[in-house]
Amino acid sequence: MGLVRKSIQISRAMKSASRFKDILSVLSRHGFGDVIERMGLGGYLPRRVLKWADADSGKNLGERMRLAFEELGPTFVKLGQVLSMRPDLIPEQVIDELVKLQDDVQPLPFQTIREVVESELKCPIQNVFSMFKETPLASASIGQVHHARLKTGEDVVVKVLRPEIRKIIERDINLMTLMADLLEKYFPELRVLNPKVFVEEFFKTLKYELDFNIEANNIVKTEKNLAEFEGVVIPKVFRQYSTEKVLVLEKLEGIRLNDKETIARSNIDKKKIAEIGARAFLYSVLKYGFFHGDLHGGNLFILPGDKLGIIDFGIVGRLSQKSRDQLATMVWSLLQEDYETLCYTYADLGSSDTSIDFDSFQREVRNVLSPYLGLSLDEVNTGRVLIEATKVAAKYNIRVPGDWMQVFRAIVTMEGMGRMLDPDFDMMSMGETLIKDLISIQTSPSRLKNEVFKMSKDVIALLDVLPRNIRWGLRKLARNDYAIEFKSPELARINTQIDRGSRRISRALASTGLMIAGAILMHSDKGPQWGDYPAGGVVLVVLGVYFAMRPGK
Repeated sequence: MGLVRKSIQISRAMKSASRFKDILSVLSRHGFGDVIERMGLGGYLPRRVLKWADADSGKNLGERMRLAFEELGPTFVKLGQVLSMRPDLIPEQVIDELVKLQDDVQPLPFQTIREVVESELKCPIQNVFSMFKETPLASASIGQVHHARLKTGEDVVVKVLRPEIRKIIERDINLMTLMADLLEKYFPELRVLNPKVFVEEFFKTLKYELDFNIEANNIVKTEKNLAEFEGVVIPKVFRQYSTEKVLVLEKLEGIRLNDKETIARSNIDKKKIAEIGARAFLYSVLKYGFFHGDLHGGNLFILPGDKLGIIDFGIVGRLSQKSRDQLATMVWSLLQEDYETLCYTYADLGSSDTSIDFDSFQREVRNVLSPYLGLSLDEVNTGRVLIEATKVAAKYNIRVPGDWMQVFRAIVTMEGMGRMLDPDFDMMSMGETLIKDLISIQTSPSRLKNEVFKMSKDVIALLDVLPRNIRWGLRKLARNDYAIEFKSPELARINTQIDRGSRRISRALASTGLMIAGAILMHSDKGPQWGDYPAGGVVLVVLGVYFAMRPGK
């Protein structure tokens, strides 16, 4: 099966041979020629290209990765952005560069955009829009955004998927998968990062961004979850004009949260805006386990009336009920400085080795977090603290799921933006009441009743088959005189080795005995002679040598 899979990957790579050479050439130009050679791919490039490293500029690893990804296009830019959210896997100096990756690309001609919109809506563009600006508001690797106005009068933004983007991404993902295989093969130190699994998960996430129906569903779900927050505005989705490749949304008019100068000049209640954003985010994560996965100042607007608008729901995070309970427990442990519970929760959520040195793990977490002890909550960036603890967990082979890292990074971002608006901003104090409520829910009679109900279903299913299995097991024991037979490949191998060894010892003893008996007879002058030696002695010596030299199993 592995050979078949490898053949398919190579076949796909061969179909994209030109792109593969482009990727290797760009990586080599930015100083990764040694990596290419170590993976056995040096033969794909001329020696002069392979050795052309960008070393004279003095750029560090992060800068070289950022420049290479930007040059390689949308798939690699997205990969870099995803890697920038994994500080548990990627060195901090590399992340500092990857967060600078820009998803701005050359705009498509308006005629191309028009053709996509009309093809999706199955009518001329003027039948739906009274105005459609040809100059885009934004042009990213996945899609392009235009300001338009519906014939019914509403101002909207129209997101249009770039033609051929699916083929481009699928081609690059196939090549990434092949390179991930080679990285695991030729760089054993990277196997702990699971490059192949990472690429597979990355592709799954990216596929969601290529379908605007999914983003529309994300927006509707978020609007429903945050309905009780009057200060939060989620853009309306115009479903009748939205498809897989075109998304029509209400246009929000306000100040982007990353426009610090305009915010400073504006007469807005900054403290209120910061509180609204923090409460809405914590509420989304802890209550529903469904949250915006790409929070930054460009996706948040301050709207008239001191309201907060949120856009761009192509990437969302999801946490199960168990994960939400664990997150509440972790944050509560930080608030209480209970590092033992914090570490046990990490070990429970990550796929850790059973031989983990828990005492050392707990001690290292305590040492890393000790500088934060005694500080008030408004002096601590909780997201940063959780990320630091996650880095320690990674050293003990405790792998935190990607959605958790999205939460941690979002907390860092929210706390940073909150303190930009309000120096006294304290996100965890705001969330403390919610966390207390969630913890009380975990132990509430209704929750325990539900858990008992789930357990009882499993017990009933077990009891349904247990008597039958016990009956058949006792019958089998009776047929074997109640003797228990253990089967194991290792036991079978040991048994074979013992059997072979005993046969060799027997042959050695027999051959030695025959040669000793033959040597004794050699000194006898009785019986038939063969030349100058007794025939019996010669026969015994020859037989002894034969048994000693005979190959055996």
